Amino acid sequence: MTGAIIGMTACASTSSAPRPAKLTSMPDSEQMTAIKSAVKEAMKRDDLDMDPGRLVDTPRLKVRPKVVEGLTDRVPGTPTNMTLMTDGSICWLQDDRGPMRVNLPEGLNCA
Repeated sequence: MTGAIIGMTACASTSSAPRPAKLTSMPDSEQMTAIKSAVKEAMKRDDLDMDPGRLVDTPRLKVRPKVVEGLTDRVPGTPTNMTLMTDGSICWLQDDRGPMRVNLPEGLNCA
């Protein structure tokens, strides 16, 4: 009976269930551009604004539509909230509203 409990504990501790994460280092300018391009491509929009550098401090990324000139008090659309996730081997951004998943470019690590 004891062996079964130890075995179950070992399985539980090596689980690679997806969990929120943060970038382990600040992305350089090329990596920032790559993250922005990947998100824009996944969302099929080019008029988006975001700060991927914040993913060093928080797993949350707010993707906002760009402000349109002449609409000083309004933005045409609502922000999309995404969460940086990891399963221990890869990192991706997960849309909080649905199944959209954006894999991060090579060279970016999260934990």
